[in-house]
Amino acid sequence: MPSAFFLACLLMALIGIGIALFGGRMLIADQRLEARLARLAPTRQAKPALRLPTILGAEGRNRSTLERQLQLAGYQDPRAINHFLWLRLAATLLAALLAALLCRILWHGWLSRPMLIVIAAGLAFVGARQALNLLASGRARKITAEFPFLLDLMLMMLASGVSLDQCFRSIARDEQVAVPHHGQLIALLVTDLDRGMRYELALDRWASRVAVSGAKELASLFRQAMFQGIELAPALREFAREFTQRRVARAREAMGGITVRMVVLMILFFMPALFIVLGGPPVVAILDTLRASAR
Repeated sequence: MPSAFFLACLLMALIGIGIALFGGRMLIADQRLEARLARLAPTRQAKPALRLPTILGAEGRNRSTLERQLQLAGYQDPRAINHFLWLRLAATLLAALLAALLCRILWHGWLSRPMLIVIAAGLAFVGARQALNLLASGRARKITAEFPFLLDLMLMMLASGVSLDQCFRSIARDEQVAVPHHGQLIALLVTDLDRGMRYELALDRWASRVAVSGAKELASLFRQAMFQGIELAPALREFAREFTQRRVARAREAMGGITVRMVVLMILFFMPALFIVLGGPPVVAILDTLRASAR
């Protein structure tokens, strides 16, 4: 009797293991299918498993702005916005916990300085968005600065008789040093094409990865050149001139910002010393006169 019960339990355990293995195999196949569908439909929004409350999340215009900043910073995953929101919440809670720990160490009470905890949490909450802005603006500057070189390379290749597809593949293969950021993005474009993706969809994905102003117009120009046969060289020269002007304008703006910072530094460090040097002797003379008259 015990041996029969043991065999029955063993048989049920083996059946359970088999069902678990079959379920795991089906789950892996389902995940692969979802990944392929996500690559073929990049605009499809992934359904988050757990959403933040509206007061802590991002909705409407704020959400669209945040998605734009994440794309500009190089985060193209559809779930990137939810990951960012959860990371920001975790950073806020961690900052509050560290501030409470500091209060416990210095003032012997977890909530002895509640304003310090609130300020630390608020700075972490706001600082996460500011850090994302810095990442996005830094990547946008690098991408925009490389655009004139990329377009000049394409113009030289097209003038030598190379097709647009061969131009993409040559840049992805041989020009990673000249245009490192655009070389990686064009390599992803070539990878999409090698997987059988249509040119229209692959160029749209490339424009969304670049995410700077003018990328969608350039992708539209490439589509028209490939499917309608328009001349590409004059339009590329105009784009190169436009991106060069943007780079010059950004350099002038940076120079203006440096001038303003120098003025502020001069006011903070030079003007007090100047006031002391110029106003010190008259003040001393007045004080001496008052002392003499008092005697």
